[in-house]
Amino acid sequence: MHTACHAQCGEIYGMVERGVHVWKGIPYAQPPVGALRFQPARPLAGWKEPYSATEFGPACPQRKKYMGTSEDCLYLNIWSPRPDGRKRAVLFFIHGGSFAGGSGSEPEYDGTALAKNGDVVVVTINYRLGVLGFLDFSFLGEGFSANCGLSDIVMALAWVYGNIEAFGGDPENITVFGQSAGAIAASVLPVMPSARKYVSKVIMMSGGPSLLYTKEHYQEIAKQFLSFMDISSPEELRSIPASRLVAGQKKFASYCGLGDGTFMIEVDGILVPNYPIPAAAQGAARDIPILIGTTREELSFSCKKLLSKVLDISSILISDRTRESAETRRRIRQAYKRYGKRAQAMMLTDRIFRMASVWYAEVYSQYARTWMYRFDYETPAMRLTALHACHSSDIPYVFGNFHARQYKWMFLFPSPRPRRVLGAIQGDFIRFAKTGFLPWRRCHGGETPAKCYDKHCRVRPMVEPDIEREYEKSDFKRRSFKGLDYMGAGQR
Repeated sequence: MHTACHAQCGEIYGMVERGVHVWKGIPYAQPPVGALRFQPARPLAGWKEPYSATEFGPACPQRKKYMGTSEDCLYLNIWSPRPDGRKRAVLFFIHGGSFAGGSGSEPEYDGTALAKNGDVVVVTINYRLGVLGFLDFSFLGEGFSANCGLSDIVMALAWVYGNIEAFGGDPENITVFGQSAGAIAASVLPVMPSARKYVSKVIMMSGGPSLLYTKEHYQEIAKQFLSFMDISSPEELRSIPASRLVAGQKKFASYCGLGDGTFMIEVDGILVPNYPIPAAAQGAARDIPILIGTTREELSFSCKKLLSKVLDISSILISDRTRESAETRRRIRQAYKRYGKRAQAMMLTDRIFRMASVWYAEVYSQYARTWMYRFDYETPAMRLTALHACHSSDIPYVFGNFHARQYKWMFLFPSPRPRRVLGAIQGDFIRFAKTGFLPWRRCHGGETPAKCYDKHCRVRPMVEPDIEREYEKSDFKRRSFKGLDYMGAGQR
């Protein structure tokens, strides 16, 4: 059955699927092609004829072969219980994928269950990725800009702010939530002057708010890419087929030694004035409530030989070895011995995701309501594989999509318990989106209590206090608070 609405941009037709009104593949910006390839997102004029939004738009060019891709990729998708004149809370999702892969149309992000269970409006988006979205070629002239992919996210937010009321959403109640790379973007938005007017609340799922680059460092990486690809002029960079750029990304990531840290948001001084932690410490995110979470063992797969390259973090580990003193490294390793065989996974999880999130919560809580969560629950399949509560394992519970392609393995053994965990975490996300409040202790000062989702939920310190103390004098903490490049470069 078709459904129609009249938004500021024009009339849009969608479909009713499983009792939810769905619009797929709505363009929110001008196609970033030709002269606009490395330019910030540009507003899109509305349309005069009814627009059919019944098929997902293409994703940004990337290495994943199963999805349709195109440089004309700036599309979003909307799930709404019904556009009946009511204003519902809006959940605006930014997908992960190391800023190099993924799409808002992937099955695990289907918003049907979340919209139906919570009586909320769910939005997912595509944005530019990899070389097209994040390398900074602005040294080549005015036709090139940094943070193109981030500008897409801001433009999508602006489009939602201006149009979502027609779809049953409340433009004054938009909760931005993102996972992994999407959570890094979500951590930046409330401290960006150009974005905060669209952001009512923020949820970070497994993001590192210190994982950004300085302009100087990122332009050096971009210059290395041009040399690696033997691209000799701005004109050649604009005209080279996107497929060739994408084909070179993976090899370049290995060549330059940055792995999954190759594509990142840049502190460019314009769109992104400062790193999230020092910006929040100065009150830049004042009055925007936030929920910050991780899974318990984000990087458990990095300790498995066959899966160790799922997320290439070798560059961060090299940085630690070269910048931290031997005594600091020894004391930190010693603190994790209590975890036995799982010590390495827990230490890597804290280093990449959790410690910077704790520090962000500590400074953020001075100016806005701040909560933390930790996803500890393991299905029997997760225990048998020793992957435990790994990176992304909370996504099927938040969206309610247990049967999405990449998560089926987690639910091989039937049990009613995952449904109870789903009810707990999805219910809290919905409550936060609607009210901006949660029923456990907020972060305050140096205290960062977290609700831990497990067989039985309980509130515990996000990181054990004695482990957190071992990071107090680390170079990692110093860089995070001063706004220094996570690879060691930056303003001094």
